[in-house]
Amino acid sequence: MKKIDLLLHPIRMRIVQKLLLGKPMTIAQLAETLGDIPQATLYRHMRLLLEENHVEVVDTKKVSGTEERIFSVKKETLQIPEHEVETISQEDNVRHFSVFHTNLLQQATSYLMETPPQQYKQEGFAYWQTPLHLTDDEFQALVSSMNDCIEKAFQYEKTPERTTRIFAGMFVPQKQP
Repeated sequence: MKKIDLLLHPIRMRIVQKLLLGKPMTIAQLAETLGDIPQATLYRHMRLLLEENHVEVVDTKKVSGTEERIFSVKKETLQIPEHEVETISQEDNVRHFSVFHTNLLQQATSYLMETPPQQYKQEGFAYWQTPLHLTDDEFQALVSSMNDCIEKAFQYEKTPERTTRIFAGMFVPQKQP
């Protein structure tokens, strides 16, 4: 299975994102926080993520005489290789983008339904769309600068002082008339 198909599956994407948001979790904890995914389904998708080395068992604990595994995501394995993106069909790219967009919409909807609008600015909720007029070199410099900043921020561990915020971005080139 291609890495892109593995990671951009709706359920596996939600598992990985939940594990990226905080501390390692058991299947039972994932089932509780994700809410709508049955444990059997979580086990099946977790097995695939384990087999492909995107999550790992970081600990175990005894619960009612059974050993329960505690999972963590392996951040360093999540980058989808450029050659995979370049070799998939246009239809698959649309499907992957739809999964990405649907997941982002679900996260934003959950936040918006649980948070009064007066808190949006303070908590950093925002969305926007801005046209940028850049040469190819200027665009590459912008992407490189953004990647450097995001990579630095990605290294920070979750602490009580840090608020977790999802950053999602995309560039959509516009055809010239």
